[in-house]
Amino acid sequence: MSSTPHDNDVILGRGRLISAHPGNVRFRHLVSQKREMYSQSRDNKFKRSVALSIVEEIESLDPPGRFLISQTGIKFAGIKEGVWVCVEKEKAIEKVLHRLREKNLGNCMKENGVQQESSGAKEGQSMLVSQNNSSANKNQVDGRSVATGDWHQLVIQSQIEQNTDRNCHSDNTSHLQANDYVSMPFEVGRSSETKVIQGSTRDDNGSGSCRINLSKTSKEYMVNFGRLMQSEPLVQSSNQCIKFDDVTNALISSHFDDEFDLIDPNILTLQQWIDESKPSDKSALPVYIRSAILIALKLTERLIFAGQSAGENPDANNRIPIAVIDARNVLVTVASEDLPTGSQITEEFNWDMSESSTELNKQEKEGSIVRKCILRVEFSPIVEINCVPDTTMSRLAALGCILYELVSIGERLSLHSISKEAFSLNAIQLNNDGNSDDGSELIEQRSKKSTPRPVDDRYSHLTMKLASIGIPHRLIDMVENLLNCSQGEFSGDYAYKSLDEVMVDLELMLNDPSRFLNSTSISDNLDLAISDELYGREKEIRKLRDVCERCLEGKSCGALILGEGGVGKSTLAMCTKLFTHDANGYFVSGKFDRNSTRPFMAIGDVFNSICDSFASDIQSPEQERTMAEALSRSLGNDACLLLDIVSNLSKLLPLHASCESSSVDAASRTRYLLLTLLDTLSKFSKPIIIFLDDLHWIDPASLSFCNALLQHTKNNKNLCFVFCSRYIEEKTADNINVNDWLQSLSESTLETIHLTNLNPEEVNRLVSGSLRTSPRLTRSLSTVLHSKSLGNPFFLRQTMEVLCKEGYFHFSLIERKWKWDLDEILDLRLDDNVVALLTRQMSKLPEDLLIGLKAASCIGYCIPQTVVDILSKHLEMDLFGVLTSLVQRSYLAGVGSALYRFTHDRIYQAAYELMSEKQRREDHMKFGLAICSYVLDNCENNYDMMFVGVNQINRGGPEVLADSCRRVMISQLNLNAGKRALLLTDFSSALSFFGHGIMFLNPGHWDAHYQLSLDLFTSAAESACATSDAALVKSYSETILAHSRSLDDRLPALCFAVKSLKESMNLPSCRDCAIEVLTQLGEDVSSVLEIPSQETIQITNNLLMSKMTDDSMIKMSPCTQMRAVFVMRLYHELNYVYYVFDQTRLLAISLRMVSLTFEIGLTDTSSLAFANYGVELIARGYLIGSRLGTVALKLAENSKYISYVIAAVKQYNLWVIEPLHAIAESHLVGFYSGKRVGDEFSSSLNFCLHLSTSFHCGKNLIQIKNSLSEYIVQLLENSQQWFLPQSAMLYWLIVELIEGPNFDLTEHNPLILNENGVMLFAASARHLELDIFIDGCKLMRSFLFRRDMTSCDGVLDRVVNATCQLRPTMIIAVFFEGLISFVMARQTAENNEWAIKGEIALAYMKRWESSKWNFKNKINLLEAEKMHFLGNFDLASQFYLQAVESSEKHKFLHELAICLELQGLFFQVRNLREKALTSLNRSVRCYKDWGANAVAERVEQYIQHHLRGC
Repeated sequence: MSSTPHDNDVILGRGRLISAHPGNVRFRHLVSQKREMYSQSRDNKFKRSVALSIVEEIESLDPPGRFLISQTGIKFAGIKEGVWVCVEKEKAIEKVLHRLREKNLGNCMKENGVQQESSGAKEGQSMLVSQNNSSANKNQVDGRSVATGDWHQLVIQSQIEQNTDRNCHSDNTSHLQANDYVSMPFEVGRSSETKVIQGSTRDDNGSGSCRINLSKTSKEYMVNFGRLMQSEPLVQSSNQCIKFDDVTNALISSHFDDEFDLIDPNILTLQQWIDESKPSDKSALPVYIRSAILIALKLTERLIFAGQSAGENPDANNRIPIAVIDARNVLVTVASEDLPTGSQITEEFNWDMSESSTELNKQEKEGSIVRKCILRVEFSPIVEINCVPDTTMSRLAALGCILYELVSIGERLSLHSISKEAFSLNAIQLNNDGNSDDGSELIEQRSKKSTPRPVDDRYSHLTMKLASIGIPHRLIDMVENLLNCSQGEFSGDYAYKSLDEVMVDLELMLNDPSRFLNSTSISDNLDLAISDELYGREKEIRKLRDVCERCLEGKSCGALILGEGGVGKSTLAMCTKLFTHDANGYFVSGKFDRNSTRPFMAIGDVFNSICDSFASDIQSPEQERTMAEALSRSLGNDACLLLDIVSNLSKLLPLHASCESSSVDAASRTRYLLLTLLDTLSKFSKPIIIFLDDLHWIDPASLSFCNALLQHTKNNKNLCFVFCSRYIEEKTADNINVNDWLQSLSESTLETIHLTNLNPEEVNRLVSGSLRTSPRLTRSLSTVLHSKSLGNPFFLRQTMEVLCKEGYFHFSLIERKWKWDLDEILDLRLDDNVVALLTRQMSKLPEDLLIGLKAASCIGYCIPQTVVDILSKHLEMDLFGVLTSLVQRSYLAGVGSALYRFTHDRIYQAAYELMSEKQRREDHMKFGLAICSYVLDNCENNYDMMFVGVNQINRGGPEVLADSCRRVMISQLNLNAGKRALLLTDFSSALSFFGHGIMFLNPGHWDAHYQLSLDLFTSAAESACATSDAALVKSYSETILAHSRSLDDRLPALCFAVKSLKESMNLPSCRDCAIEVLTQLGEDVSSVLEIPSQETIQITNNLLMSKMTDDSMIKMSPCTQMRAVFVMRLYHELNYVYYVFDQTRLLAISLRMVSLTFEIGLTDTSSLAFANYGVELIARGYLIGSRLGTVALKLAENSKYISYVIAAVKQYNLWVIEPLHAIAESHLVGFYSGKRVGDEFSSSLNFCLHLSTSFHCGKNLIQIKNSLSEYIVQLLENSQQWFLPQSAMLYWLIVELIEGPNFDLTEHNPLILNENGVMLFAASARHLELDIFIDGCKLMRSFLFRRDMTSCDGVLDRVVNATCQLRPTMIIAVFFEGLISFVMARQTAENNEWAIKGEIALAYMKRWESSKWNFKNKINLLEAEKMHFLGNFDLASQFYLQAVESSEKHKFLHELAICLELQGLFFQVRNLREKALTSLNRSVRCYKDWGANAVAERVEQYIQHHLRGC
């Protein structure tokens, strides 16, 4: 994945910025240190170890160094602007080996005899001069000391005789005066003539060597050329031969980046490069052309860069004079050996040039074509030839001459020769005053032309020669347009206007040769190929890549891409597929459809793709077995429940047909199983990117799942989510939840990327790429198209297609390029939105295609193959052939062999709007009936096809169908489809199916079709209850009550009504409704709700003890009476209501449920009856309650109420006989059990109890705090406020124990309720259990910090006389109140009220003395404190010791710390200072181990103040 370079990284790339990078400097230093060691060894393994040591030394830096390579290239702004990726370690080692093997260029120069000379030289000798940057450096010239800054005042004369060996020259040194001549070597063709030129004399044939007069500008450029090379002054003696390549290597070696530094460079003149590189045959021409273009690009960059440095001053030193812009002044630095395979430099040119590319690649592999890498191209002040005015146009023409020499493979073209006619023509035009003073009117008229106008064809003989060689037409056009610049203002519209335009075109030829360079086949260009690339989205692509990287680091969940329709959201999101490939991961996608044909379609597609990808990657039976075992452990027997949604799961885990399983909330269970499946698969270490498109069409069931998915996988480093959605501007009943959810996502979970329309420049890039024409020539056209499409990419592409089809764009067979008439396009009236434009174009299609397009749009965004077959028979046409034609026209796309889909939702929308509302309804009905008939006749179990058919019928509506028999059939089909949707836990879709089924019922249906009507209304009430739509539940229930024929028919609907009222927290109405229904069922509810007497309780207990064993209760016969089952369920609902309002009634309700169980047998709520009754018995001191709790757990093992039973039994019952540590772990089991059965309430309750119980067990506070923080955030996100006060209060207490009582919790975590917020919530809830828990936390805090102990509200009276269910936390609260009471009793000896409270607390604690593990240490400590208060020190000492031992034995770390602290204080009172210090110091260690650093600090301060002398 991409990275941002830091100073320790080694950068592989081009440019001075990279060479100067600190990491590269350090790297070169390391290499120079170890080169001698490397060169002295002949052992390849040792050499490799040297290179490896350099790589490891780089990696060991802080931060670790990396070897990075660019994916986007580097700009002048800096290396941190690019996209960089780490190279593989093996490649990094190879780079280091190359670096170690390279020649030491400085030594090479010495070996060749390069040295400085300062004495006089003879006439005719040569001198090579290079200037150093340092102004303080001076050189001796003719006995005079000359500052380097004054080199421009020197006149240099040098003559280098041409040698048959181009690398060897004899040189002399002489003093030079102003206006003297300089002769420098250059080679053109095979000529070796030398001409002496002075003044305006020029080399007409362009060959040989010459002596020329250097102007002041050229001299200044020579000086700055030396500075640019950063070389030492070099003067060559007359009697020595110097290799030109070695000298130049030394001059420029510091400018090569590290990738180039691994290669030994070689410098050639341009003609030498042409001679060495010219193709041997036509098949090698593409390699030559690409290299020639690169040289031209580098020269253009050099001219632009020098011009930018010069600014507005044409005489600035860095500006390259027009006299130097000549092919003979071009030096090309190339690699002296072939580049290694896979190098960044070679990959830069990995594109095809012609149809012979396959043969070309073959020849390259065989070595018949040698590819030399061009490292650098520079203008060298060797000769001064051009003497034309230095204007932008003349510089462009000079560049054209160089480019012509390159592409003509060495034919010389002089700027002077092509400029003669231009200058004379310009003079004539400028002196012609007949029509215009300056020719501006003519230029203005030309600029108004719709298409660019070329000048007269003056260079046809040149272009014909290039064409005969095989040069691509677009490159020939570039040469011609550059040469035309010699005509000045009359050069024509095709001519270039700036070097920037040239550079853009050259870059396009290199980067996208298929569009901007290659000679195009006429047949391929008769149809316009609109570019599908992303233009103007570079910033968004980088951000998306960064998001994916952060996801894989666990710092983000993914991205949400928002924008209007047609801006390219989906195309941008698909870029993540490439990122996934780079990370060797999986990319899966799903698309939501407004007219989805089956529930969970998009989610199912995603999970099926994931399973299919994993199955495809399994390489061995062992891997298959490992995967199956992991899935079996995590999903258990419930795995088969996912088959209806994730059919491909069977590829990873052998499964049978779907099994039956009860659940509290089937949707929650399905969400949990899907999340568990994803968790399990993601642990196999491969990144998974999940792309969900068109989120604005998401259904409620999928929305709930996606919300849970994002919350559940926040820290999963192997998962990344990319969502796309249109802006939803208007809130309606359908999208209000989606709108709110998208807003919440954009604020927190996902990083938002907003896509807007393209600006004019970005539109021009798209138009240029589509028309395969230079952007400078399409700019005016793009401006018009931008105004008509507003820059919407999809609208723009469709507009261009329309213009092409209607002839406004046409392909010129002669010029082989696209042409257009801008005036006609400007005057054309186009539709103002893309849907209208598409509809108008579609209406022109042939009749059969139009019918097929309409039929496809009726089915939906995706059209299954089976549906195509059915509709082909119904429409009596070859629909398959029609859809294939539509695919060819880009309206549809084929997805494999079994599916068609629209290529864009706007195309789908336009096709659908081709029909009137009436025609749509009629077609929906016809197609739906045809599909359903096929399903009923051939494959009744093909539920996907059933969903498609029923969905079509429902979209048609009952108004279209008058046949009463068919209406009944359709109602039945909707009932079947709804029941299937219920199995898939898509309650919203089920409710829709049931609602449509009711709509299709005929008048009088309760009489004519009673059972069908009853089933539809009852199922609708059930679905409405599951979707928390209380109004619909009430409506359907009332209809059933009005038309049902028996109580049994009404009972399901009545139960749904009661449940709906409970879930909407309308508890009074829920209570009244439940009591009314129970009364109808024959229950005397008023008598049942009376508080039972002790005698009644004892009779029931005796029955249980004497006549019923645990085994006999578990094996009771199941109840077969449905009414009795409903009675038990209604009592369970009442139990919940009274738990909130009046807990004194809970004993009576649970006693009645247990009695009913003994009478009628076991029901699904019998486990709840035993659990609740056992809890009530324990609260009243009947230990038989623990036995009932054990029975309840066994009954609930395979029940949907398992999580609730665990919470009730473990927390309120079995704590009497089980350790609290085991209770805490059991609640964790209950948490996962609740998830598995979809019982979110009980699952969350169990986790809350797990955390609070772990706290009272003395588990580490830091771990509990972190878990609490995440849990509270989830409570807030899920609006589960019932458990929020208890969790927030516990979190607040733990933070104070860690940080101190004065710590500002709101700054630490503002999401967590502070104490005032907790108290306000508790007061509004008015719940005794919550009040006691909160006051218990305050008592604990007061005791541990010894603050506000007298102001705390006591819990003793409320717990001792409690009528609520009893929890261990209540007893622990009594324990701390007892400790406070005895401490205060010792401090206020005259007041014995504290002692009395302590005695009461101790007496209450002794009631639970049988639970030795949990309470023995607490009772011993209270006994010790009591004896301490009474002055019985011997007994006190014994009890303190027993308390310490019991706490340590039973692993209550925090209570061990308390016991040791109180023991230490006791020893201090008895003046046993040494023992006191030992106990207190040990107490400090225990507090710290617990995590209560603030409490430990308090005890340490006490030791310092009171036991300092010990």
